[in-house]
Amino acid sequence: MTPAAGTIVTQFDPETPLAIEFRRLFSRLKYKENGRSTTPLLVTSASHGEGKTTTAAFLSLTIARQSDQRVCLVDMDLHRPRMHKLFNLPLKSGSTELIQGVASLESVAKETGEERLRVVTAGTMVRSPSSLFETDQIRAAMTTLAETYDVVIVDSPPLLPVSDTMVLAPEAEAVLFVIMAGKTPRDVVVRGKTLLADVNARIAGVVLNNSDGVLPYYYNYKYYGY
Repeated sequence: MTPAAGTIVTQFDPETPLAIEFRRLFSRLKYKENGRSTTPLLVTSASHGEGKTTTAAFLSLTIARQSDQRVCLVDMDLHRPRMHKLFNLPLKSGSTELIQGVASLESVAKETGEERLRVVTAGTMVRSPSSLFETDQIRAAMTTLAETYDVVIVDSPPLLPVSDTMVLAPEAEAVLFVIMAGKTPRDVVVRGKTLLADVNARIAGVVLNNSDGVLPYYYNYKYYGY
């Protein structure tokens, strides 16, 4: 399948500083985890607009291109879904249907034009997305994803505005916490970190998006100082 013009697949130039930073992020995650599984890997932030969705998308593309692993990128931000726009894919038939158990993973995992990468878009929008986030349903969906793909990256809602990620995080093997430098107040970051700690989420690291637009900078969580 050839990617549609103007999608993130065609725009992500492997020779740019951005692509180099994501290869570094991928390498550092592998080095830090030292063989420990990070699938599913949850990508979240404390608040909106910190770059978690683009981080999840670029990291997924990087892994698909730099390894022989089969990667699935899952949009579980059902309040503000964006993956379908980045990859120019249909919104419907995705995470909503997978969580509800009315569609199989095979039927909702969409081709992207990148051979080893599939995307599960958010799916049909519902009036109250948070009502779908029950532990048993989420656990079943995450288990299916992890058993089917080598790498699963989940774009989740930000922590402070809604409670969905509090259900998702315990079912993930690790969490990547995204922060926008110069924008996110320290107390907001601390509150996000506390919420993750409350559900015993394992933070693999922090991605610090800088104000100059070159991202990401990766920090081992224990050295970040929060």
